[in-house]
Amino acid sequence: MKKQGLIDKLKSLAADIPNKIHPLAPIGNESCNRVVKTFGKESVNVGKVKGVVEIGEKAGWLRTSNVGTTTGQRSYYFLNQLARLELALVNYCLDKLRLEGFQLVSVPEILRPEIIEGCGFKTTGQRTQVYKLDAKRHGSACLSGTSEMALAGYFQNQEFSLQDLPIKLTAVSRCHRAEISELEEEKGIYRVHNFTKVEMFSVVAQETGKESDDSLQEFIDLQTDLYQSLGLHCRLLDMASQELGAPASRKFDYETWMPAKGFWGEISSASNCTDYQSRRLGAKYKNKADQLTYVHTINGTACAVPRLVMAIIENNQLPNGSVLLPQVLHPYFQGSLLTVEPKSLNHWKKSLTPFTVQ
Repeated sequence: MKKQGLIDKLKSLAADIPNKIHPLAPIGNESCNRVVKTFGKESVNVGKVKGVVEIGEKAGWLRTSNVGTTTGQRSYYFLNQLARLELALVNYCLDKLRLEGFQLVSVPEILRPEIIEGCGFKTTGQRTQVYKLDAKRHGSACLSGTSEMALAGYFQNQEFSLQDLPIKLTAVSRCHRAEISELEEEKGIYRVHNFTKVEMFSVVAQETGKESDDSLQEFIDLQTDLYQSLGLHCRLLDMASQELGAPASRKFDYETWMPAKGFWGEISSASNCTDYQSRRLGAKYKNKADQLTYVHTINGTACAVPRLVMAIIENNQLPNGSVLLPQVLHPYFQGSLLTVEPKSLNHWKKSLTPFTVQ
């Protein structure tokens, strides 16, 4: 029993060791992030355009005020046209990914902590961003922070043949994160506690040692195509070693220009986790030598809805308060403009007397 306790403690300590840093990743802190490329036209109206909350609430598309008693802070309602824009973005991304061979998976959003920890995210401690359900009713169950967790968990203790790989999956889910921030530019819908996201995930072999690097590049190329097609002004960052987090060997972030407050805002990331997650979750394949070895996993954001909505609205405003949507979204939105709602769901006055059950 004493020996088993030591083994369990050793495993717990080993699980805290981060992934190996890719030899090409920049070494250092945030200031060492390397700008790989920039594309798109920079807005010249910094500080002159309206922020997404100001224009969205006035036009009747968005509600972020007076939500504290309903959901708590850092929450939002997308109304009418903005709800349609959310669906348009999701469906546009899914169509693009389907053509690239991704299989669509509908994932659970309540997960066991072992799965979340196996993906490299802490479920305990003061700095955890993981929401936990009521332990008395649901044991140790947690809410998923990204569909990457459920997709990785799907392959727990699985063994693949070499012919099974690569596997490319995509999922649409609500992401639940107990994040906090006091930064002015991250207020509104930029950093919220739950939001919709389209995720990419792949499982590859490691016969040549280049498969996961190639998959990561494929994800970056797909992100580039998506954001260029939306007409965004973006830059791609090769993230420095102190910005990788525990599971990533190498990570690239895409940021887009947010002109209302004049800052670069992250809209996606793509990470090569090599065998970090597969070792913890027991996902293996038989290599050419007929030996079991661990697969590599790669994940990336295709569409983080609130931040793309924010970027589209801030960069495409018209003088009359409407927003001209990117052309690729017109068939999905069934229109080209976000227009001011004639009768908004925001027009009611807030009652001075809260409702109580008699």
